[in-house]
Amino acid sequence: PGIDRHAMMREEGESSGKRRRTEPATHGVGPLSDIFTNVEARRQLGSEYSAAAPYPHGVISPLCRVDGEDGVSAMLTAVKDEIVANVPSTFKETDLFKLYQTTDLANIDSTQPDVAVKLPTLMKLRDALYSEEVRAFIGEVTGHRGLTARVDMAASAYSQGSHLLCHDDVIGTRAVSFIVYLTEPGWSAEDGGALELYSLEPESAAMQAGVIRGIPRAAPSKQILPLVNTMAFFGVEPGVSYHSVQEVYTDRSPRLSIQGWYHAETAPAGAEMASVSQLKTVAAEILGPSTTLAGLAERVSLGDDGDPPDLTEAERTALSEWVTPTFLSAAELAKVRARFEEDSSVQLRDFLLPAPRDRIAEACIAADVADGLHVDGAAAYTAGLGGSGWTEVGPAHMQRYLRAGSAPTETADPASRELGSVRELLESEPFAAWLWAATGVRPLGRRGEARRFRPGLDYTVAHQGSLQGEMRLDATYCFVDDRTEEAAAVWQSGETGAFQCYIAAEEEETVAAEVYCDDDAEGNELLSVAPTSNTLSLVLHGDGTMRFEKYVSSLALGSRWDAITTFSVASEDVDEADDDEAIEEEGDEAQVEATH
Repeated sequence: PGIDRHAMMREEGESSGKRRRTEPATHGVGPLSDIFTNVEARRQLGSEYSAAAPYPHGVISPLCRVDGEDGVSAMLTAVKDEIVANVPSTFKETDLFKLYQTTDLANIDSTQPDVAVKLPTLMKLRDALYSEEVRAFIGEVTGHRGLTARVDMAASAYSQGSHLLCHDDVIGTRAVSFIVYLTEPGWSAEDGGALELYSLEPESAAMQAGVIRGIPRAAPSKQILPLVNTMAFFGVEPGVSYHSVQEVYTDRSPRLSIQGWYHAETAPAGAEMASVSQLKTVAAEILGPSTTLAGLAERVSLGDDGDPPDLTEAERTALSEWVTPTFLSAAELAKVRARFEEDSSVQLRDFLLPAPRDRIAEACIAADVADGLHVDGAAAYTAGLGGSGWTEVGPAHMQRYLRAGSAPTETADPASRELGSVRELLESEPFAAWLWAATGVRPLGRRGEARRFRPGLDYTVAHQGSLQGEMRLDATYCFVDDRTEEAAAVWQSGETGAFQCYIAAEEEETVAAEVYCDDDAEGNELLSVAPTSNTLSLVLHGDGTMRFEKYVSSLALGSRWDAITTFSVASEDVDEADDDEAIEEEGDEAQVEATH
């Protein structure tokens, strides 16, 4: 699947080339509901907003005057029809989101006058939302007084499978975020697409610039349904206003909305706590320690031909309990090494013997069935937890998945034990020796974990904090339920996510966390590895490369399970050319299948 690392709607006036619309909007609330002119309603909404948890937020309902059944507004119906019929939209997918985004609506009068003339009702709504009266209303309710006349809005459509992961909206002078919902009447929790709000990890919360800021918990604490003719809104606060859009489950109709921001004169305080800043650095406790391969360090001498030393008999014996014999033969290892040296990556199918492969498959499939994750629809955030050997890993603006305990125990569930055993294999000295023989690159230290990415819940995102400043070698063993050709095709298509992707880091430091920008950046995807059962993926990547595991859709046929170990490598084994060109060209995965 193609990955556009840039997001949408960059700060206006930056490299997107947009002009800021700062002229005063039309006076008057126009078609909006009486709440905007009702003093008592304003006070009540302000009280509810201030008391709301996990951070101040509110919902205006109805937004526009109701003149139909089920809270329907004829005006919003007209707005929706105008957008669908006339406003161009583009499909966008990155590690952070998957959705359709329209063109900028702030300056459409001047940039696309031929389109704007077909949007009279939408223009009336836009001007009402940014009128002096409404800006004063929003400012008083939220405490962000003095909002400017700057217009900043666009429309988004979330079809089935679309989503937007956790972020805080902090870019430039944004002060208040709002979302106007144009969904079909009768939208329910079963349809998905809720606005999700996150509370802070208690140990991260600290007072800064008069506000308690921190990092978000792995799972949201509140969901707001995208009901037609309502407007959700919240203040944009660095390290506070974490939110996401839940995956849309229904195929009945898309979740159509208009999202926008009211701007202040200056940027908010505490910018260093914004997700844009946090994604540049990752605490050591999140990444975990790296363990030195002391035994392998003793075998530094190479053979006469310059190749890595052969496996010892003890190493071969230890690996033979797990690894398919094909991948233990010197001749096959030479072929794998040649392919790896050419591409800096290789995928080895049928890597484990049938016995361990079948144990893993049985345990993982049984766990998905027991947790109700083998069917479409919403998944509980607690699925797979509860003393079973797995813990939830966050924070949500960087990642969410389950991690198996560091040492498999008899009390852990079978899936945790089996994947934990594979992790121990990948971290073993015999495997490190095999890895040296298979890649020509000598491992020095390693850090590993066994993971479960649950459908409808889990992911990792690319961030500059993951850049290590030196070469790394990833060894990832994957399992998914692809027992039938139809199931395998679904996983390979990329439509349900779960693939592992390597991308080039952007030169611009802040882009890793910018959820909205307008440029289409192509060519930064270096390698995408589809999830395939019983496959070991080896990828050498440089200091300018970021990795992520794409959000696993609720439409997936189960969890993505893997054991991954990242190795530091001997610099003398990596040519200067390799350092610059590791997985430099996007292309098909280099695959090697075992022969039995």
